[in-house]
Amino acid sequence: MNKPDFARFYPHDDLTQILNDYIVAYPDIASLEVIGKSHEGRDIHALTITNTKTGDPLDKPAFYVDGNIHGSEVTASTTALYWAWTLLSGHGSDDQVTRLADECTFYIIPVVSPDGVERALKEGGFVRSGTRMYPHEEPKDGLHPEDIDGNGLILQMRIQDDGGGWKISDKDPRLLVQRRFNDTEGPFYRVYSEGLIQNFNGVEVKEAPRKQGLDFNRNFPANWEPQVKQGGSGEYPFSEPETRALAEFITSHPNIHSFHSLHTGMESIIRPPAVQTDKDMPREDLNRVREIGKLGVDLTGYVLFSYRKLNDDIYVAHGDFATWIYEQLGLLVFCCELWDVRARGGKNYVELNEMNRERDLDGLEEVEAAALKWNDEELGGEAFTDWHPFDHPQLGPVEIGGWNRLYRNNAPPKLLGETCEKMSRFFLAHAEAYPRLRAEIHEIEQIGDNVYTISVAIRNDGYLPTNVTQQAVKMKQAQPVTAAIELSDGDTLLVGDPKQELGNIAGYGGRKKAEWTVRFTGEPSGTITVSSQRAGTTRLSIQ
Repeated sequence: MNKPDFARFYPHDDLTQILNDYIVAYPDIASLEVIGKSHEGRDIHALTITNTKTGDPLDKPAFYVDGNIHGSEVTASTTALYWAWTLLSGHGSDDQVTRLADECTFYIIPVVSPDGVERALKEGGFVRSGTRMYPHEEPKDGLHPEDIDGNGLILQMRIQDDGGGWKISDKDPRLLVQRRFNDTEGPFYRVYSEGLIQNFNGVEVKEAPRKQGLDFNRNFPANWEPQVKQGGSGEYPFSEPETRALAEFITSHPNIHSFHSLHTGMESIIRPPAVQTDKDMPREDLNRVREIGKLGVDLTGYVLFSYRKLNDDIYVAHGDFATWIYEQLGLLVFCCELWDVRARGGKNYVELNEMNRERDLDGLEEVEAAALKWNDEELGGEAFTDWHPFDHPQLGPVEIGGWNRLYRNNAPPKLLGETCEKMSRFFLAHAEAYPRLRAEIHEIEQIGDNVYTISVAIRNDGYLPTNVTQQAVKMKQAQPVTAAIELSDGDTLLVGDPKQELGNIAGYGGRKKAEWTVRFTGEPSGTITVSSQRAGTTRLSIQ
């Protein structure tokens, strides 16, 4: 098939067509399943990529990527499609991709929130996750975002007011900056989202609670808190069909060793831990997420920090996906934030957050002015709508303008492929960390009449241990490596359990040995199966 267009965002039907095209074009290495339905009844797809001629997908160590748990962050789903294309188109032509797809399994869920993506792309507004009315079944009084001037975008409104808290920047007349405490030289403005006010009293303009206030990334059981403490968390963990579908898929695929969850808004790579501190985190786990994460920084230019730093210094996130994956399941996980227009001003997200905390208003003004300049030079001004007058049916004369939120939080089409490509390079590099279970017949020694000792040498040639993390051991989520012998009728096992538990095997050279004593009726024969939940399965013939 021809390479899909990765310079655009895909609504549900178009994305579904691409996924179906993938499995038609690559039937030996790609399969597609529906793992659940969204609130509005759309399919949630999971794509499996592996060379089925080299083994069952569940018998291989697996690497997982998902996108669009947040509806408006549509760079994520295009990146997931690009990652799938990298694997599919590279199999048979790229040595690294071919080896990985032969030996490993890749699970890709491009869109966790298809309803949110559809709403964001077709109505131009902001959708955090799903579209179910929450936490209130009916819209509440106040300002509700809406495209009132008919340009297909939901922007901002500004109203000139001597008591307003915003003013026009000296650096760019399009830019509004916060009014300083001693600033008396206007004009000043009040600023709101473009929209209409339910039950307007003629004076007060307050933001209404979001009609669709769910945040799927606050609906997981680790560190979950109710709505009163964590907005968007749902009535209880896994209350939503979308998050339940994700959980059921993950728990039914115990071969997954590593995860990447794709977002936008920070140009960051966020690593564990979240609840623990770096000091409390098992040292082996900390070393691994730092090493893999730092390579991600080299390949993407993004900034690396922990979920604990996010919670302590930036904002608190209870019940998020990544905390569940590491803290409770004991698996490696990274949250990859793919785009932030403010990075065009030369500051990373950690620096921007520090500027906000320190109230560096001059520095923040420089960043925003640089973003506008970049928009003019690179996008011809496309991402920002100039302020223009509008007669608001409730507020009277206003001006409407501002950033197209889709482009502020998502890579513009001309840069989308570049964003996808560098993230796929990170995925390929991380995928190489997989635990690589290997086994060979060490010795078949005859010790009596038709009695033999059979020994097997088992090793892990991969970077990750077979348990993946020490957190998995702590949470009793790490199943031991097993070695099982199957004999022909008439042969008798004299010494050794038919299935032996060998514990976990360290990465890069870890070794174990399994041994049995067997009386054969003829020449030695049979099968030995060595299996690890997350490192794969290998089978040996006794002969």
